[in-house]
Amino acid sequence: MERYSRRWNLKLHGVSERVEDKDVRKEVTRICQELLPSDAERLPDVIDTVHRVGVKKPSATRGIIIQFSSRMQRAAVWAAAKNSSYLRGNGLRFAEDLCKADREARLKLWPLVSEA
Repeated sequence: MERYSRRWNLKLHGVSERVEDKDVRKEVTRICQELLPSDAERLPDVIDTVHRVGVKKPSATRGIIIQFSSRMQRAAVWAAAKNSSYLRGNGLRFAEDLCKADREARLKLWPLVSEA
């Protein structure tokens, strides 16, 4: 069940902590609009929930969970993010929001991938 509900989410890493909590949604929407300019008008409506994750630390930025109301838009943002020079140039990256069991399973697979 947890895996299913997380399929609507993406994580965004690298957004400065200087962006106030009340402005995080605006900043995330702006970043997604940079990735998908053709869907810029629709994105504010399909980005449902946005919030930072974890405890604030002075030495690191916290990730941001983005919940989309449209799986198609989530997939479009994820696809656009994969080879985005905009994200690389700004020190940002998207990741899937995986449950603990899936994260652990993927960690076990990396040594096998490295050997291949």
